[in-house]
This record gives sequence, C-alpha cells and structure tokens, in this order.
Amino acid sequence: MRYAFFILVLLKCAGSLAQATVDVSLTMPSVALVDILPTGSTSFNLQMTAPTEAGNAIGTGTSNAANWLIFSSAVTSGGSRAIKGDVVGTLPAGISLRLAISPYIGDGLGFTGGNSYITTNTYLTNSAVSFIDNIKGAYTGTGYGTHGFKLTYSLEIQTYADIRSGTSNVTIRYTMVDN
Repeated sequence: MRYAFFILVLLKCAGSLAQATVDVSLTMPSVALVDILPTGSTSFNLQMTAPTEAGNAIGTGTSNAANWLIFSSAVTSGGSRAIKGDVVGTLPAGISLRLAISPYIGDGLGFTGGNSYITTNTYLTNSAVSFIDNIKGAYTGTGYGTHGFKLTYSLEIQTYADIRSGTSNVTIRYTMVDN
C-alpha cells in the first residue's frame, strides 16, 4: 500500500509538468564585402628605371607592397565565391602589371580551413582574373599588416619593341563574385 501511495504521487507530479513552445525564424543575409587596407593611400606610383649605361636594359623599377586585401562572405547553401581583379584604363603598350598575393595571415575564420585557395601570382589586364577562389562562409579579420592578403604590384616588360616613354594612370578594381 505504501508503494501505491508513492506511485500515485509520482504520477501526479509527472502530470503537472507543462511545456511551452516558441517558433523562431533564423535569417542569414548573403554577404559579399571586399576592401583594400592601404598604409596611407590606395594611390601609388610604379616607375620604370632608365639604364645609366648604353646597351643595358630598362629596369622594371620598384614594386609596391603597401596594400592588404580583406573580405567577409556568407554564401547560399552549396555556393562559393571568388575575388577577381582587373584594370580599368589602358596599360602602356609592352608593359605587364603583375600582382603577387601573399598567403593569408590573421585570425579570421572560414578561409583558413583549406577549402579556399589563392593564385600567388597573376597579371592584371582589362579582363577580370580570379586570384582567390572557392570562398564560402569566411572573414579575414581587419588590421593593416595583421589580417588578410598582402598585395604586391610590379611592372614587367612584355614586349620591348612596343614600349614607349610616358605616364599612364589606371585603376585596379577588385570584385567578389559568385562562382
């Protein structure tokens, strides 16, 4: 009889439990942001060097490694993105604009998981070329010199017969695109 009383009390307590539910809708927006972190200005000068002695080649001059590329990305299920670069304007005849991309550094998440990859060197032209590919949900972090991809620009002589003296101004455009 004593056990029946305890069983009855337990059933009574179990019957007094209540539940409530809340419906939650979760929304993650699509995010595609890319930016350049410069040391001061995103404008810089690449200058070829004249030889000091007849018969020597024209020098390709100095490079510029003062810009860092950073980004944030959230893609649709199964999607991925790429970062492309291209030149707006006209490069001087016979000259190539080389872009070297350093490996990622920083403490951002998503990119370092091995899914994304970079092309370490590419030539920028008027046609956009991918140099970081297979980006999914990721962010690089921010902070000049401590997060992202260091970009190094340099000039190369492609065809000596086509080069001419003078100054040209171009814009380098970076775009994050869906694959």
